[in-house]
Amino acid sequence: MAEMDASALADLAVRAGVLTPHQVQEAWMELGQRGGDVEPFLRFMERKVYLTPWQSDKLQKQHMDGYFLGGYRILYKIASGSFGRVYRADDARTGRTVAIKVLRRKWSEDKHSIELFEREGRVGMQLRHPNIVEILTIDRDLVSKQYYIVMEFVEGSNLRDFLSIRKKLEPAEALRFLEEITAGLQYALSKGLTHRDMKLTNILITSQGGTAKLVDFGLAGVYGTRDAEGVHIDRTVDYAGLEKTTNVAQGDTRSDLFFLGCVVYHMLTGRPPMELTRNPRDRMNRERFINIEPIQASEVNGPPSVIRLVNTMMSLNPMERFQTPSQLLDAIREVRQEVDGLTNKEKKSGPRTLFLVEKDERLQNVLRDKFKEQGFRVLLSVDPQRALDRFRTQPFDYLIVDAGTTGEESVMIFERIMLDAQKLRVACGGVLMLNEDQNDLMRRVAERPNQAVLVQPIKFKQLLRALQEFKAE
Repeated sequence: MAEMDASALADLAVRAGVLTPHQVQEAWMELGQRGGDVEPFLRFMERKVYLTPWQSDKLQKQHMDGYFLGGYRILYKIASGSFGRVYRADDARTGRTVAIKVLRRKWSEDKHSIELFEREGRVGMQLRHPNIVEILTIDRDLVSKQYYIVMEFVEGSNLRDFLSIRKKLEPAEALRFLEEITAGLQYALSKGLTHRDMKLTNILITSQGGTAKLVDFGLAGVYGTRDAEGVHIDRTVDYAGLEKTTNVAQGDTRSDLFFLGCVVYHMLTGRPPMELTRNPRDRMNRERFINIEPIQASEVNGPPSVIRLVNTMMSLNPMERFQTPSQLLDAIREVRQEVDGLTNKEKKSGPRTLFLVEKDERLQNVLRDKFKEQGFRVLLSVDPQRALDRFRTQPFDYLIVDAGTTGEESVMIFERIMLDAQKLRVACGGVLMLNEDQNDLMRRVAERPNQAVLVQPIKFKQLLRALQEFKAE
């Protein structure tokens, strides 16, 4: 395949419908030439948000199609699985951002797979709840013949990715997510539906507000496949293993509550209760459910009622579990009241933790002593990476980084910590200290209400005032 110059690539983009002639002309005027190397042209288009990197990559591969589906403009791929891919897209007519799940082409000729895919969409369209991802439409593209489901786009991440950063959650946060997920299950059950695929990746956490949302309802038996011996396996094989072990019928709502208990177990301990395996026969093995190691009291920073709640959800005897999502909701709210009471008491009596990144030994001693006098618990390091590592395992309340002594790299790490705090809804106030000759570094730090950038000379009273203002918010 011959390489294209910028002019040929622009023509391709216009013919494919991803750029307009006006946008192309704007690029030529900015670049001062027509044609030439494709890189400056593509970087201009990406900077102007006329193209996404995903679209640029397709254009460089000289792809003419795949940029639109049913009138929606595909922006980039979010996730990929054996049976479908999920893309971020926007509606060219309204500008609304959506997520589109597309059935893989190899399944698009299989009648059973098509029926099940469409069933997923129909089931989802029945549900309208703040803790369930909304399904907008199901359709088939007239040009590509691909089947797709359009759904609400959730800005954030799934719970598995969320925990890959946070490792484990404090009981107050885990219980809040649990209450929201259970509320979604309760609503679905009122419509006669169970979930049948409760796991970390089917729970999305929004970056704005940190709300938990369930995705992928109606998947019992969806996307069947066969193993080497021709035995039918489906995506709910874990449910089949549990229900065979406990002798209950398929679709029992208590199965959802058991696997939701597994999710909470993982949130609280940072580890899955059962070994993760792709082998369907291992997943069906009753020993897998019998030999779950109980949560240890030392693993959870909360009252015994938190562990009792999870143990009840995960009881192997279905009669000893909560029998309905409504019953579980009542129990969650009781435990949350207890946990919130203890947390508020600790906040009133316990010191706030401050992480100080400072390389100057004299300033280390001065700042540490002064902040301790003000009642702070002070953590100290000369290496900004240590602050990032600590925040991802045990978030602190305040961060002060002296870039004047620790260097330019510390500015990037400061920004990373504050961005993580924003995404994960962790309350953390940050102060970045710069020397007079580092004013240009301010541009690398986004403006946020919980942070401040101070330029030397800086007095201790300024630092303390900034931290007190964050506390007031």
